[in-house]
Amino acid sequence: MAAHMHKTRRAPAPTIKTLAEITGYSIATISKALRESPVVAPVTRDLIFKAARDVGYQANARGMALRTGKSFQAAVLMPVTAARDYEWDGVEYTQILSGVSQALDGTDYRMSVHVIRDAADGAEAARRIVDQGLADGLIFSGILADDPRIDLLVDHHFPFVSMGRCRKDLDYAHVDIDNEWAAHAATARLIAGGHRRIALVNPERRFSYAMDRLDGFARAFREAGIAASADLIVEGDLSTHFGRQSVIDLLQAAEPPTAFVCINESTTLGVLSGLGSLGRQVGVDVDVIAYDDINVSAYFTPPITTFYQPIEVLGRTLGQFLLKRMEGEDPKALRQVFRPTLIERQPDNLGGRLA
Repeated sequence: MAAHMHKTRRAPAPTIKTLAEITGYSIATISKALRESPVVAPVTRDLIFKAARDVGYQANARGMALRTGKSFQAAVLMPVTAARDYEWDGVEYTQILSGVSQALDGTDYRMSVHVIRDAADGAEAARRIVDQGLADGLIFSGILADDPRIDLLVDHHFPFVSMGRCRKDLDYAHVDIDNEWAAHAATARLIAGGHRRIALVNPERRFSYAMDRLDGFARAFREAGIAASADLIVEGDLSTHFGRQSVIDLLQAAEPPTAFVCINESTTLGVLSGLGSLGRQVGVDVDVIAYDDINVSAYFTPPITTFYQPIEVLGRTLGQFLLKRMEGEDPKALRQVFRPTLIERQPDNLGGRLA
């Protein structure tokens, strides 16, 4: 029995002493290398890290925190609506978390997710993370035109990366979609196809990217030398229900839209549902262009023209930038704005159908 127990007993976890015996370096050198101290030569540090990986060494997080003053936590604020029966909640954000996780893989950092309900909750969570040292860096989205989280973190010189940009001229790391360009490109495409009454299904304008979309929408009309269909702009919570109800309401107007520019997949699904309930057919009676980040628009009936940007890529970039910020890199060097790719599935022109 004793022999059996001896055979099944787990081997002790490798320690810094184990690494010292393997590499021949002192425990002090090993410790400094694992903290990435600049006093350790890069060649030596790389050799020690390789040995640590080979034997499966994992630093004691509490001990490292005490020695370095770091938590080795990368915090992410994840918005979850408190509204009941809200469709699509969290669907896109799982892709962001996946991308961030990929970027952190192989590092000493672990991701901590903080669920928030609204902008005020997010601001309080950010302050708590800073004041209590709950993380060494922070990622968040849903950026407001005037976002108190950005003001707070910039003022405290706390490492963070935002998915989106506020409307203030501040220096901070960010990853974003060129929403002004996307709205302009979609609207200009429809105008070139002969449309003049174009609806914009948009978020509430307190969000920075909603303002960017409004700017692009208006610019397309201005460049075409025609009056913008400002009366066809609707703003809401971006739920599928909101998209459906928007179509039903807008098509009752004296001069209804002949085309729709939708902000995301959820509203687009609602728009298609609303059109179907009224007997309107996309590509025949009305045209729709959407923005897509999880590639579901190809499965809509019918498939619709889309500006596509994989959200997982955004998440991975957010994670990569945060690691660099936590290492002290200048936030001015950590800015990337993506332009989505046009995927044409409908002609998006009147073609004599409504003329």
